Amino acid sequence: MARNVLITGGNSGIGREMAAALAARGDHVIIASRDLARSQRVADEIRQDDPDAEIEAMALDLGDFTDIDRFAEQLLQRMPTIDVLILNAGLYTHGTRSLPNGLEAMIGIMHFGHFRLVQKLRDAVIAAPAGRIVVTASLAHRLGRLRFETFDAPRKHWAAVFAYGQAKLANILFTRELARRLADTSVTVNCFHPGPVATGLWSELPVIIQRALGSVLIGPAEGADTGIWLATAEEARRFNGEYFVKRQPARTTAAARDMDLAAALWRESEARMT
Repeated sequence: MARNVLITGGNSGIGREMAAALAARGDHVIIASRDLARSQRVADEIRQDDPDAEIEAMALDLGDFTDIDRFAEQLLQRMPTIDVLILNAGLYTHGTRSLPNGLEAMIGIMHFGHFRLVQKLRDAVIAAPAGRIVVTASLAHRLGRLRFETFDAPRKHWAAVFAYGQAKLANILFTRELARRLADTSVTVNCFHPGPVATGLWSELPVIIQRALGSVLIGPAEGADTGIWLATAEEARRFNGEYFVKRQPARTTAAARDMDLAAALWRESEARMT
């Protein structure tokens, strides 16, 4: 039975691989990104390779809460039930900078943008028979420390690498807290580290992160494998609130396992949605 799937950042790298794989299974896939033209090209390319693929593109700027609200309203008109929500969009900025809404760009998009999107789409995932939320996290969370005072003060970071690590730590904490809050529903929420994937984002990362993540690059298809498994495998539904590497639950830092910190981040995130 075809499922409804939304992937953020689905027009390149592992996002494109996940979109193609899920469309090939017969799922109805929407890829959402700020670059609509590029996303449409990718959707066309996937349909060329698989004429039966049901895939389309929509514009979404995760750095703009108003645009997230617009997107969610339009999406729910086309896809009132969401079986799989993959929060994959990511970025690394050379130096830290602020978004127009005042948030530091990396945590602003990778955490706060996705947080608001989930707030808008949560009921549609709960309405699915067996909803799944999959978050692209990273081993780079090991470089992160949650410093609330930096969320809207990018210059308080010693270097951009620590802002990136903080955003990835937030991804894992968000996964755990969302899983806890949805524990009485049929929805599962898990995150994964794709590995050192040879994509444009990888080339943008500083050497310290590349060394931390591993020196042997892998292709986007291999990097997407665990995300696809979490989105499709019946076995994966046994897990909730976990962090995966190569389809296996993996150990994180103590901070990424701190449920009090996860709850505090949730409260702070809610406060910034108003």
